[in-house]
Amino acid sequence: MEPFEITGTYTYRSFINNPDVVGDFSQLAFAEAEITLFAGLDGSLSGMLAWPTNADDTTRDTMDLTGEIVDREPLLIRLEGIGRKGSAIETFDYKYELTLARVWPETTSPRMCLVGSVIRAKDHGTAKAGVTASVIAVKRDFIEPRDIPGVALAPSTVAMLASKWHRLWHATWHTVRGLWPNFVDQATRDDIAKLGWGVDRPPRMSRGQGNGLILGNGAGEDFLFMHRWMINMVREDYVRQNLVPPAGWRPLPPPRSAQIVYSPKTNPAGVVEFNKDIAASGNMVPPAGDWAKAQEYFATVMRQWENQFTNPATLASLSLGALGNLLEFTIHNAMHNRWMSPARDPETGAVIIDPTSGGPGQRPTFDFSDKWSSPKYDYLGEFYSSHVNPVFWRLHGWVDDRIEDWFRAQESARPGTIRRRQLHGVTWFEPNPPLVMVDEPFVGVSLEAHGGGHGGHDHAGHDHPGPDPQAAEVETMLKVMSLIENDGNRPAPAVAGAAPAAPRQRPRVSMRFEMPGE
Repeated sequence: MEPFEITGTYTYRSFINNPDVVGDFSQLAFAEAEITLFAGLDGSLSGMLAWPTNADDTTRDTMDLTGEIVDREPLLIRLEGIGRKGSAIETFDYKYELTLARVWPETTSPRMCLVGSVIRAKDHGTAKAGVTASVIAVKRDFIEPRDIPGVALAPSTVAMLASKWHRLWHATWHTVRGLWPNFVDQATRDDIAKLGWGVDRPPRMSRGQGNGLILGNGAGEDFLFMHRWMINMVREDYVRQNLVPPAGWRPLPPPRSAQIVYSPKTNPAGVVEFNKDIAASGNMVPPAGDWAKAQEYFATVMRQWENQFTNPATLASLSLGALGNLLEFTIHNAMHNRWMSPARDPETGAVIIDPTSGGPGQRPTFDFSDKWSSPKYDYLGEFYSSHVNPVFWRLHGWVDDRIEDWFRAQESARPGTIRRRQLHGVTWFEPNPPLVMVDEPFVGVSLEAHGGGHGGHDHAGHDHPGPDPQAAEVETMLKVMSLIENDGNRPAPAVAGAAPAAPRQRPRVSMRFEMPGE
């Protein structure tokens, strides 16, 4: 068994080892609690055991768990739980030895269970050491952020973001920008440009041959501006409802973050209590085999990126475009992959399987049927759905904060060189090469034409009479995607006397956030 398979949250139950027939199972109850476990690639284990376990608990008693995977086949783990210092149970000390219960191949409802025993290692109060009990820990399904009250986005915001207009805009923007220099047919670029989706002339390519990043042409400014405009759209929707908009991570959540967090607070008696902290909840990394989810990857790679992109000296040395390109293709893409759960069919709830690899997959690339507009399709790993996920706004809030860090670093190094301006309703910067290269960042749709394209109303909530501009832009974006889908299928121009043209290689079309180096 791989360590990542153990990571997750379990319902813990322990039973008194009484051989008598009691009839009433409640007479055997020793404890019921919730366990969250995190496994390292080296087999180390950490986590917490907390109770009571009602969903609306505001305060819990908590023991910190440490341990190791002793054997993988068959699985054997050992843990020790010690009450958190300063709390009412700080003298608690329990030891656990657990193994994996058999999963029958013919079962209709497979569920991972850890079974074993617990022993009280030290006295606490009148409870004496040496008492043992049998244990069953049943693994729970991962709680998606959209299902956590206080973490989920506001309903009106979800409706806006899950609309076909917004989904197509985000997907078309990323796809056109990523493929622009790689289309097989020049006619594809020409026709996309006629529809108003041309990236630029000459195009601001974000990556060159071999996928190497291009840092000197301002392409990264497109990425930063477009997402700042998206953030502003969501912020305005919240402000209209007198709600507090989603905030970016400060700093990135550490690897051992539970999905529902209970943070310490000292009560008037001087005892530490652990109270539900919704602001810190919703950041658990979903259990999966992706190496981007490993604790070690976060510590050795992502934390180093975070330090680099918050360092004033580093930021002062970069142009805005270089910052955007570096952010997008390193820590930004890694965050999408780290915090994504497997994509699920919004109608059945089943994990989508990639027919090629047999592993988890996603929506068919050019399937834009209404089925995929369900708010339940908020897969963080692809352009058509990621922005519907609450985590998107936390990670992009972190990215957007780096723009302000960059501005402060430039002000410190070169006072007065970078000047602010308002562009499409957001605070941006006047061109000043080579630090700011672009006068009009690429956004694809016409933002000024109808206040952001929310269909019948602008992003300030004002109704528009007449035709719905959203519907027209949906049709335009579907045409753009059709051109991309069929790029390379047009017959090559015939040249008199020339040999037949060799078959042309169509570019690979992907709507996912590729990991660095791919």
